[in-house]
Amino acid sequence: MGGFIAVEGLDGVGKSTVVQQLAGCFSGHAMSTPGAALRECRQAVLHAFAEDELAKALFYTASVSSQGRQARKKAERGEWVFMDRYWASTLAYAKARGVTADIEPLTQSLIQPDLTVLLLLDETERQRRLHARGATVEDMETLDPVFRDCVLDELHAHANLVIDITGFTLSDLSVRLSSDIRKKQALDNRGR
Repeated sequence: MGGFIAVEGLDGVGKSTVVQQLAGCFSGHAMSTPGAALRECRQAVLHAFAEDELAKALFYTASVSSQGRQARKKAERGEWVFMDRYWASTLAYAKARGVTADIEPLTQSLIQPDLTVLLLLDETERQRRLHARGATVEDMETLDPVFRDCVLDELHAHANLVIDITGFTLSDLSVRLSSDIRKKQALDNRGR
């Protein structure tokens, strides 16, 4: 039996690396929002919507809808899918960027992951990683404490599992997450 796991967290915590590692551990799929088909045009879309935060949020919402449906199909075939960012990030960043439109009711129309994992990391280490990889404009937003706290509050509200990964090696973190995912799946199966 497979599952659909969303991995959330601030820029620089290592979501992409963790998603790749978990996909390898579970012989599953690593996906992201926006997906590969939109990756090349993402910057052009964001540039076109530079003055419209709601339009940006709706672009990400469309990506979540598309990627979520693909992920659920794979999970229903018994495959594992690990998604780098999903709906919680879309909501969190829209709110932090000042979107006042109520997009949260769209949750009912979107595919929900089986588990949403929020990764936390010591802020000094997170910022070191951001600067080491060459922080983007979007990355830099999270250096503002008010913006960062708004995003984290929203991510916490949508997470089923929160893990502070400070001090973990990638190998240790993979073991921990694999164990937690399997425990959650076992509990869910017992409840059915």
